[in-house]
Amino acid sequence: MNFQDEFVDKRREVSRMYNDLLERLKDLPVSTFKKELQKLINRDPDFFDSYLLLAELYFEEGATEARNRLIDQAYQRAIRLITDEKEQWPKRLEWGWLQNRHIIRTLVTKGIQLWESGNNQEALALFRNLLQSNPNDNPGVRFFILAIRMGMRYEDFQRRFEKEGFYDETLCDWFDKNYKNWPDEFDWWDKLFSE
Repeated sequence: MNFQDEFVDKRREVSRMYNDLLERLKDLPVSTFKKELQKLINRDPDFFDSYLLLAELYFEEGATEARNRLIDQAYQRAIRLITDEKEQWPKRLEWGWLQNRHIIRTLVTKGIQLWESGNNQEALALFRNLLQSNPNDNPGVRFFILAIRMGMRYEDFQRRFEKEGFYDETLCDWFDKNYKNWPDEFDWWDKLFSE
């Protein structure tokens, strides 16, 4: 398989250990849980869910710099993992492969971090690469692309569509109503699914 055609990550032993740790989340003090996550990062620095959860714990404690540092580390490693020597993305990086999901979650998280901090062009570039390499768009980056193009801040997007930890059903209606106004962004995607 040509690297540029499709990227599928290898199965990572630490993913089982991560899931086992999640089962014990309620039984462990946060400090112990954080140490266990750090052990998983040390064991396999290219399994990114450990970074993301540890970053979330730091965020909940108000340690924004530590959170951002972890997201940046995971992102840099993810980009090195999926791109070639010319930093070209693979044509396909699909959510359908379970072993790719930790990578895609990391890239989405970095895109959101960029959007939150007002780096909209960088966020758009990242979200566009994600959508093009995974047009089925299980993580929903098309919504983020449209929101940025419409001038929405991440906080406004969340306030409008996030309800009790999930996006409500109005998100799809909003997208369907508005995305055709941005043919430069979505024509290729629309044609792909209308064939």
